[in-house]
Amino acid sequence: MSKKFIYYPSLSAGSMVSAFKKDTKFSDGTTMRFFSKEYPEEWRHPYFLITAGHHYKKMDFRQQMGLDDEVLVFGDSGGFQIATGALKWDTTIREKIFHWLEANSDVAANLDIPPRVTFENRFQDSMDISFDNFKWFETHQSGKTKFLNVIQGTYNEEYNTWYHKFKDFAFNGWCIGGPKRLVDFMYVIALMLQEREFEKKHVEFIHLLGISKISDFFILSTLQKLLNDLTGGRVQLSTDSSSPGQYPVYGTYLHSTNYKTQTFTELYFPKNAEYRRKSHARQGKSTIEIDKSKHVPCSIDCPACRDFTYEYLGGQTPEGLCRNSQEGMPRMVVHNTHLYVNMAKDVDKLVDSHVELLETAIPSELFNVILSLHDMFADPDNAMHVYETYKKTYKKFGGDSISTTDAHKFNEFFKF
Repeated sequence: MSKKFIYYPSLSAGSMVSAFKKDTKFSDGTTMRFFSKEYPEEWRHPYFLITAGHHYKKMDFRQQMGLDDEVLVFGDSGGFQIATGALKWDTTIREKIFHWLEANSDVAANLDIPPRVTFENRFQDSMDISFDNFKWFETHQSGKTKFLNVIQGTYNEEYNTWYHKFKDFAFNGWCIGGPKRLVDFMYVIALMLQEREFEKKHVEFIHLLGISKISDFFILSTLQKLLNDLTGGRVQLSTDSSSPGQYPVYGTYLHSTNYKTQTFTELYFPKNAEYRRKSHARQGKSTIEIDKSKHVPCSIDCPACRDFTYEYLGGQTPEGLCRNSQEGMPRMVVHNTHLYVNMAKDVDKLVDSHVELLETAIPSELFNVILSLHDMFADPDNAMHVYETYKKTYKKFGGDSISTTDAHKFNEFFKF
């Protein structure tokens, strides 16, 4: 079976949760639950990531969100919230998170403590606590949820140390967490290839935590294709991000993609007051009149935009955003989600096409990264040698993969 990589929208940590819980409808009656059976079938995306870090006290969270059995739900364990100090660590929270994940998710990450924030420069502590958690999860897992091992680190030596300490746990695959740079991610792939990790029969899932740049999708699509060939379609690759929900916090609506420049065409929708401050000197006016009956341009004609006019973007009142914006912002989130999903499908088609065609569509350095993956999989025993050969390319092309959008603003923006 030829698998395609899965993109999980991570929209359970912001106030969009209220819209999903209430099964809020657009004005034409279409549910905002794009994962639901009630959503237009050709647009339905039955994949969703939920996070224990925000919701572990709500044991029926999946049901509250309307995530039925036909939705593949990925459970994030909340380790990052522990690393930041947002959740206080003790062994009792480990048990609560474990039971929450089994009750609410189909596939889930183990409770790792990444060596970040309060655990920065505390790699050994991070690894030791995570190892104890993994042993506990391994002993208590019922099989209802497919738990994944997790690899963390900050640089190559740490990833290597972590992998060899954790590799023998009886889980269903791996989450690759931590790498903010392409060069680190490629090291992990080379390491696991050389160790023949992907060829182990119990490895069913490989999940990359929180990456969704356009270039990431090309790399993921290539990696899934190569994993299909290596494992006979046994391994499912996936990633997640909250980017579709974060962009609208700053008034950004994603219109389309440019693969050659690896950028989105973005439309900026400021609050109405910002339009009023613009000068319209040609007509001697101090304001610009906006025809609110016009449709917001949508390059993919998605359900969120079919009756999305500027009227829904609302205006400014002394109390803040007016009521219409309560529908305008969720429309932007759902639209952006559709654009990401469509991008994944489009990228898959390009990756499946002739190599010569792909080379014309993307930057040369990204094409070289993709070629390096082919070289690694062609000779797994020498994957690390390939990594060293292309290391300068990875460093030159790859930057931070993890969004730095302010999570506090994301959580506070939507009001229902």
